[in-house]
Amino acid sequence: MNNIQPGIKIKRATLIVSMALFVLSLTQKCFCTTNQCGDSIMVLLVGWMGLTTGGAAITWLANPFLWVSWIFIKKNSISLVCSIVSLLICLSFLLFKTIIDDEAGNYNKIVGYKMGYWLWMISSLVMLTGNLFLNALKQKSERR
Repeated sequence: MNNIQPGIKIKRATLIVSMALFVLSLTQKCFCTTNQCGDSIMVLLVGWMGLTTGGAAITWLANPFLWVSWIFIKKNSISLVCSIVSLLICLSFLLFKTIIDDEAGNYNKIVGYKMGYWLWMISSLVMLTGNLFLNALKQKSERR
């Protein structure tokens, strides 16, 4: 019974912290271009439309991977893989120099990263860290 309890606590804490950081990120600006700074909530709501254009817009895909990680936290292997992919995609945003910046499809240079981006990325990092702890706990209990 003692082996199960820490796992449940880790799952709960991981989900709460990751989700809270994600929601908090939506209240912030996420990145700035030479034209404007983007609102995280708007990037979440309309970012999927940019997927066909490629480039930095593909980093929106970190969101569904993070959401799947939340949903499947009880199935550690699925959640772990999804949290790894989510974090890697979040971090890949730092590699892009330009992004579509308006409805007309104009690209502008990315000139800065705001709190919304960092909270979003940390949300994925928390999920990965929790999954790694859960995986280690599972392996430890299987050795017994």
